[in-house]
Amino acid sequence: MDRTDGSHWFYSYLPQGVAGGATSALIPLFAYALGGNLSDIGIIAAATSLASVPAFILWGSLSDRLGRRKVFLLIGFLGSGIASLAMGLSQTMSGFYLANLLAGFLGAASGPVGTVLLMETADRKEWPARLALVGRIGAVGWVAGLGLGVGWLVIGPQILGAEAPSMRALFVIGAALGLLAGLLAQLWTREPAVRVDRREVRLVDVHPRVEKGRFLPMRILHFISPTGQGAGVRLPRSLRIYLICVFLLFGGFTAFYGFFPIFLTQVYGMGSPEIFAVYIASQATSIVAYPRVGRWISARGDRSTQLYAALGRSILFPSFLVVGLAALPQTSRLGIAFALHAGVGLCWAVINVAGSTLVSRLAPENARAEAFGTYNAVQGFGSILGPLLGGFTAQLLGYAPAFGVSVALVLAGSGLLAAARLPER
Repeated sequence: MDRTDGSHWFYSYLPQGVAGGATSALIPLFAYALGGNLSDIGIIAAATSLASVPAFILWGSLSDRLGRRKVFLLIGFLGSGIASLAMGLSQTMSGFYLANLLAGFLGAASGPVGTVLLMETADRKEWPARLALVGRIGAVGWVAGLGLGVGWLVIGPQILGAEAPSMRALFVIGAALGLLAGLLAQLWTREPAVRVDRREVRLVDVHPRVEKGRFLPMRILHFISPTGQGAGVRLPRSLRIYLICVFLLFGGFTAFYGFFPIFLTQVYGMGSPEIFAVYIASQATSIVAYPRVGRWISARGDRSTQLYAALGRSILFPSFLVVGLAALPQTSRLGIAFALHAGVGLCWAVINVAGSTLVSRLAPENARAEAFGTYNAVQGFGSILGPLLGGFTAQLLGYAPAFGVSVALVLAGSGLLAAARLPER
């Protein structure tokens, strides 16, 4: 297939997704191998979100102002590869912190640019299909990357003699895949002749997104304007209440993932390949569920469906603790962990799609861009608070209180969502 005309550049998201899947779950495990504790791991997850939230604004605004797309796509892909290499070469926790900040800052460049570029290289009627295809490409690549992690972390220690060098090598593999994505984007992407004003786009993106436990989405359309444009638009009270719910929910979700991989190591006795496999259960389930989620939401309503999914997570999260403390055979414990995390992934698909449709419905027609920009930012802020609370609580008080903090945030968001008088579709 000839892709030099710039119409199929988005296939470069495949190696980028594989790189993300291979290294994202590796980050907390490698930090632990470097001697980091649970609070360090929470700081690392928060650092990526902390860097990426303003970076989305910076890169997206520069791209719109300069009228350039390709260069920022390359910054995102190549920057992610460079950051991954820096992680693999890190010898200290401070160096690893900096590498994750770099990943959040540079990796964010491709998010707001890629979505608009997708629209500028396709007819308007093709936008939903293209977004769906890119969502599948990124999600399938992510699961393939997790599979790569499982395979490499099984055979790597046999080749290199220990697990730590194998982890470093996996970061290098991820860096090579990121650089490959950049090379493909360079070869296949042309600057579009048509420009799309993202503020005028009314399309709701409800297509597959990977849950990363930190705020670094592969694509994002709207963001808060750094110039204050749209600041005079006051969002309706119902939407402002919902955004508080989102902040609490995402704080709870990321608090859980701030300690979850190390919990599996210490309490379940899992090795790194098994932890990667547990992550596959969640991601694969969410991918399979996405085509059906839209029908569920249409039949039952977006607010109630998201509420049920959030409450489902408030049950599933502490179930990991109960199973970990139960006197069960190791194989049974692992099997239950896979099943529980598959349920977590199913809930994610519902929460993601229902959230996007709910924001779209609550936002005024003339302020939809501002509403989605605020929605994305609030997710990012929750993803800063959550890992810090989860990691520090687990380190200082233990896993049971850490699970309690995560569940408390999710229940607070769910309770507010249930009590709020939001119109139901």
